[in-house]
Amino acid sequence: MDKYLDKFKSFFEDSFDTDSLNKLARSHQFVQRKSVLDGKRFLELLLFSERDTKLQSLEDIALDFSQYYGTHISKQAIQERFNDSAVRFISAVLQDQLGKKATAVLTAENAYRFDKILIKDSTRFKLPKRFREDFKGHGGFGVDSQISIQFEYDLIAGGVADLNITPANRNDQKDSKESLDRIEPNCLYIRDLAYVSQEYIDRIGQNHSYYVNRLNTRWTVLDSEKKPLDFVKIEKKLSKNGFRWIEIDVLIEKGKKLLPSRLILEKVSEQTYRERIRKAERAAKSKGYSLSDDYRAKTRLNMIITNLPKGWANAEQVRKTYSLRWQIELIFKTWKSQMKLNRVKPVRIQRFKCQLIAKMIWIMINRRFLAAIEDLSEKGEKPIKLSEWKFFKTVMRLSNEMRKAVFYSENLETWLVNLFETAKKKCRAETKKGKNNHLEILNFFLA
Repeated sequence: MDKYLDKFKSFFEDSFDTDSLNKLARSHQFVQRKSVLDGKRFLELLLFSERDTKLQSLEDIALDFSQYYGTHISKQAIQERFNDSAVRFISAVLQDQLGKKATAVLTAENAYRFDKILIKDSTRFKLPKRFREDFKGHGGFGVDSQISIQFEYDLIAGGVADLNITPANRNDQKDSKESLDRIEPNCLYIRDLAYVSQEYIDRIGQNHSYYVNRLNTRWTVLDSEKKPLDFVKIEKKLSKNGFRWIEIDVLIEKGKKLLPSRLILEKVSEQTYRERIRKAERAAKSKGYSLSDDYRAKTRLNMIITNLPKGWANAEQVRKTYSLRWQIELIFKTWKSQMKLNRVKPVRIQRFKCQLIAKMIWIMINRRFLAAIEDLSEKGEKPIKLSEWKFFKTVMRLSNEMRKAVFYSENLETWLVNLFETAKKKCRAETKKGKNNHLEILNFFLA
């Protein structure tokens, strides 16, 4: 416990030092002369304000300022401080947080095969129409303005690897293409299908890293003899023999290049198949074409590709590894339900950006806590798995105490100990019988 307390005390002293924050604020012209609302105070107001910003007024922010600093400030003065310089300053704080190394969740002994296990996805939500010049939507009915948050985090370190706020009309495929140069060696990448391209898996192989992803049904896939796979025959073989899954060594076409991969195929439930085929038939009818037998066969299958060596993970372990991706869906659900991320009212665009970025900073700080607590299990104990939902609900309840501890150095160590003990007792995730939580999958299948 002591090593974590020391690390977090050092982290807070470094992250929220008054001189450092005000220096950063001056470098982005947020602070140009002496003011009651300096960089540190502005950040504090944003981090610990009402989570549901749709309910928060400028007057509420002004009252909060007066309560904590004993100095009056008008709502007009606060409104004027929400400007482009403020956005640059808060964005710089976010980038500074992204650059800080997180406390490891898994020991080097348990995660020796990979330096990082990176999971990436995006979440979107609708914005007021007045924001459409900065955040364009897809152009569909009722979505003139929409935002996308690209989020990637490292399961080993528990930290955020990438966080980017963009208009929703910049799709995941474009993000994947523009981030190819950031693929690192000896990492495991798990991403949603929308990010996966032949160029992406090729670059991972070139950089001596690994991927576990779903197969794009439009790709040309060949067997070891360079003949196209017959998915109709494969699906019939699974049904006839009652196999849960089969694995095939395949080659994926990328122009004239062939990319070797392992393909794991699993038959889906009849209900899942009916849902898939109903959507596909509706889309086909609207565009005037019919579904091929090959496509119908593919809809009956879950298809996962990977370049993990067979000696590291068998087919069942690859399937479990891909299930780690669903952790990010739980994270997004928590953001929207607990942090009210998608509740937005039409305010000055700079105010919206500052408040949203501050929420992301708050999330990153508390994910560090979550990761550290999960690492606190004693040697030989079952790994601690915290519920993202329960944990964020708890830290929000303790938010006022956190504010005093972090920004006013009031019993910081006591607050940290209280948070750690409360989370271990009250925030444990409930694991369904026969299911593994993500830490167990990492420890037992990837070590």
